Amino acid sequence: MKLHTLTWGNPNAERSVVLIHGVTSNAQSWIRVGPKLAEQDYYVVAPNLRGHGKSPKADGLYSLDEMAGDLAESVPNNPEFIIGHSFGGVMAIVAVVQGVLNPEYVVLEDPVLHFADKALPARLLKNDEANLPHDIEGILKANPKWKRIDAEGKLASLQAINWDHMKQVFSDNAPWDLRPTVVEIGQKKPIWLILPEKSFYVPEEDGAALRKALGSAAVINIPGTGHSIHRDDLDAFLTAVYQWIARARNRNVNQ
Repeated sequence: MKLHTLTWGNPNAERSVVLIHGVTSNAQSWIRVGPKLAEQDYYVVAPNLRGHGKSPKADGLYSLDEMAGDLAESVPNNPEFIIGHSFGGVMAIVAVVQGVLNPEYVVLEDPVLHFADKALPARLLKNDEANLPHDIEGILKANPKWKRIDAEGKLASLQAINWDHMKQVFSDNAPWDLRPTVVEIGQKKPIWLILPEKSFYVPEEDGAALRKALGSAAVINIPGTGHSIHRDDLDAFLTAVYQWIARARNRNVNQ
């Protein structure tokens, strides 16, 4: 399926980046990230996953493999790096394992690495459907560190989704455990995790295990942030990404 995308920068740029949003969100989640990366001479592509934003809906066709396969015909297949936020981290991992995307580096922002059953993601979605604010001021009150443009994007994403389809995306694909897969990817290419001050999806014991497997610098927590780190503290988020990329490039030069 061809996905609708937002883009920033020159399509002929030497380097590209793919940004993958989370469930119930859309490409507008990256509305402040994309221009910043474009300023660093990247061509930036942020797809709306199927069922999200302006991309087609696909009732009954939301398997992880189907959704990852969409990326093959919608974004650069060999970007310098990809960033997957929340469920977008799941999509990034599946796409790399399948060979749909072949980035040099992988960045996972508070990824949903493990669900033991379908019940928990179903409860999380029901809570969101019942309680997420559906106006700009309510979204800003719930997320005081966001900019207004972030809230506008979130509102647009909520207005575009079908909650039964989100159940198919999120809880119907569970259970999954991608923690060993992250380690396997890390044996082949750099993979990094940016986590909030306290992560629900990557609890402390999982973070410690991943640091042990991937290296202490591969997993960081950004103080004062919640699940959407790039909207809570964009400067800290991008600083972490740039520092990782610079170190990886230097290692490649010196090898």
